[in-house]
Amino acid sequence: RNFGKRAKEFLPERWVRWEEERKCWVKRDYAREEQESQQARERGQQGFTQDPKYIPAANPNYLFSFSDGARNCVGKRLALQESTMLLSCILRDLTVQTREGYVLQKRKKFAMAPPTEMPLRFRRREWD
Repeated sequence: RNFGKRAKEFLPERWVRWEEERKCWVKRDYAREEQESQQARERGQQGFTQDPKYIPAANPNYLFSFSDGARNCVGKRLALQESTMLLSCILRDLTVQTREGYVLQKRKKFAMAPPTEMPLRFRRREWD
């Protein structure tokens, strides 16, 4: 119901979209897309949402992976531990580098904040 007619399909495009200019995947802005769709309907236009190939952006409030409070998921800690182990096993065999010439730009907020984007290159680690 929350993901339309194609709810049972695995469609990562619900959360990300390919940005041709930057040649990378970026997070979709659910609120902006909903607003643009509403404005098109008010003007009497069908808008991009009527395109059969269109995949609507997922509302981030529809997905509570673990929830919180007294009725939270009993497997939360196990799932987080397993995902951490999986990520460490994958990264063990990779070398991670930034793009050549990349300079880290720090953002000052209440505390130091990470950059909004950081181009990384992953290569298979060569063992001696």
